[in-house]
Amino acid sequence: MKLPQPDLTPHFAMEGAQPFPDRKATMPWRGAIPVAKEQQRETWHTLVNSVTPPRKRLLYLHIPFCATHCTFCGFYQNRFQEESCARYTHALLREIEMEAYSPLHQSAPIHAVYFGGGTPSALAANDLARIITALREKLPLAPDCEITIEGRVLNFDDARIDACLDAGANRFSIGIQSFNSDIRKRMARTSDGPEAVRFMEGLVKRDRAAVVCDLLFGLPGQDAKSWAEDLATARDIGLDGVDLYALNLIPSTPLGKAVHNGRVELLSPVARRDLYLQGCDFMEREGWQCISNSHWARTTRERNLYNLLIKRGADCLAFGSGGGGSVSGYSWMVERNLEMYHQRIEQGEKPLMMLMRTNDPHYQWRHVLQAGIETARVPLNELTPYADALAPLLAQWHQVGLTRDASTCLRLTNEGRFWASNLLQSLQELVYELNTPR
Repeated sequence: MKLPQPDLTPHFAMEGAQPFPDRKATMPWRGAIPVAKEQQRETWHTLVNSVTPPRKRLLYLHIPFCATHCTFCGFYQNRFQEESCARYTHALLREIEMEAYSPLHQSAPIHAVYFGGGTPSALAANDLARIITALREKLPLAPDCEITIEGRVLNFDDARIDACLDAGANRFSIGIQSFNSDIRKRMARTSDGPEAVRFMEGLVKRDRAAVVCDLLFGLPGQDAKSWAEDLATARDIGLDGVDLYALNLIPSTPLGKAVHNGRVELLSPVARRDLYLQGCDFMEREGWQCISNSHWARTTRERNLYNLLIKRGADCLAFGSGGGGSVSGYSWMVERNLEMYHQRIEQGEKPLMMLMRTNDPHYQWRHVLQAGIETARVPLNELTPYADALAPLLAQWHQVGLTRDASTCLRLTNEGRFWASNLLQSLQELVYELNTPR
């Protein structure tokens, strides 16, 4: 059989200090088609009453409330109000009750639960406990299931923390972003750096769950000195893990609009790359284990299980307004409009906003590729029998320092990890082309 010859030229990196014009954000794969509105209810009924092929299983719950809108964040949905959160908890528990005992939801152990948002820690202590308890009582959570509560310093008081722990949460992921008070103020964070440090220290001292925090690099006003101070602070607190995320500018956010209007200037791609490499070097010197391109663990308590498994294509059940899930080639999002979500729950219906199905029967290769890129090792021969056709590209990527060698088992350097989204997009296009019959 003749070896396919895809056009590799658009995917070559540039010579010099900057391999690509900019760092691309990782976008979800678009190879899916929508299920017609009139067919959604029947399709969903069939899906939840089926037993799917055995795969790792996750659960995501979305809590769509925030007390403030941070300038960089594109996930803001609804302003926090106590009465709204109480009503939402009631609706969320009803949504769980409607589906928890279905064949789909009972057919496989759930290895990780993730409370995302929004700000899950905005819910009242009793409401957080009720939701966690309901999940543990009604769903087949694995004995070692990772249960993560995402939160922030504001309003995450002792009562809320202890309610989560007593109900069974075993991991906290706190969106710190920076411990620098000036930078936090520019992000519209209400607590200053010392308050954030005290909060994290208090969480760690409980010693009842894994504690991790997010740090962002590329923020306005940030430089190598302030970044080094953030890294050292995270180390000294005694965290179990830390995420080093690049700032992804979203045009609709307050920060995105300020950049567009010329009121704020961001760091160049090369400057952001240098901060990432600084972070990698720091973590390596301090003996932290690199679990993925953006995550490091200090202790064996930290597994980062949800994030790793979702990249590997694990099935993910989903509850809550704005939550997204995927099972056996189907993906969906729960209604984002809060009032419409409540109405559909009151009618006893799953409040789907959209339901999609893949148009690629061999879609799992995309998850293998994505998981490999995330952990800096991609065995291309397992994705396509024509991996050798990529040899000139792999040699060029190695030449500019993105990979450790030119073999078809792609192993990324730290430089390559920073540009991982660019490499992922190229390989998605090329492997699809190689595997598509002509």
